[in-house]
Amino acid sequence: MFGIDAIAGLVSTAVDKIWPDANIAAQANADALKQELTKELTYTVGQLEINKMEAAHPSLFVAGWRPAVGWMGALGYGYEFLLRPIANGIAVANGLPPIFPGVEMEALTSLLFGLLGLGTLRTVEKVKGVARHQ
Repeated sequence: MFGIDAIAGLVSTAVDKIWPDANIAAQANADALKQELTKELTYTVGQLEINKMEAAHPSLFVAGWRPAVGWMGALGYGYEFLLRPIANGIAVANGLPPIFPGVEMEALTSLLFGLLGLGTLRTVEKVKGVARHQ
C-alpha cells in the first residue's frame, strides 16, 4: 500500500504541474488583487483623514492652501478660455495684434486634476491593469 500511495502522489503532482487547476490560479490572482486593493484603500482612507485634519485647522496657511490652489486653477481656466479670447478678439477688431499671452495649460490641468483627486483614479486603473501605456 505504501508504494501505491507514493506513486499516486507523484502522478497527482505531475498532473498538477502539467495541467494546473484554473480555479487555483484564478483564486491566487483574486487574492493578490484583493491585497493590492486593500493597500490602496488603506492609503486613500489615510489621505482622507489627513485632508479632514488640514481642512479643520484654524490656520489659513494650513487649511487654505487647497481652496487657494483651486481658485488659482479656476482663474487660470477662466482667463484661458474666456477672458483671453475675448480681449484678444477686441484687440484684433481694433486693429491691434493679440496682446494677451496664453497660459501653460498642461501644467494647470495636471495641477487641477491632482487637486481634484483624478490621480487616485489613475492609480486604480494601474492596479486593475487597465491603464494605457504611453
